[in-house]
Amino acid sequence: MWKMAIRGGKVMKILEFTFRGEKYEVNEKGQIKANKLETFSKNWIFLGGSKHHWRRGIDISLNDAFNNPESLNNCLGWDIDHGTVRQWGGQYCGKLPRIKNSFVKEEK
Repeated sequence: MWKMAIRGGKVMKILEFTFRGEKYEVNEKGQIKANKLETFSKNWIFLGGSKHHWRRGIDISLNDAFNNPESLNNCLGWDIDHGTVRQWGGQYCGKLPRIKNSFVKEEK
C-alpha cells in the first residue's frame, strides 16, 4: 500500500478517502483533488470532519486526520470552497453521506 516517491527531495503524504462513492485525495496543505480534477485545487481546501450532523464545528482536524486517518471514517466533511466554509451534506443512497475508507499514502 505504501509507495515511496520523492518530489524535490521530499516525500508527499496524501490523505485518501471515499465520499459519496468517489475517491478524494487531500495533500498536507488541505488542497483537494476529486471530481475529475487533475491537480490539487488551491481554492478547494479540506478542513476536517465532524462526527454528528448537528455539530457546528470540526471534531477531526486535517492534522488529526493525517496522524490517525481512521478517525475520519464516518465523519461529515468540512471544506472551504472559494472562501466559503461548508459542511458536506445531501443524500447518498438515501442516507447522509459520510467519509469512508480513510488512509494516508506517500507519493511523488
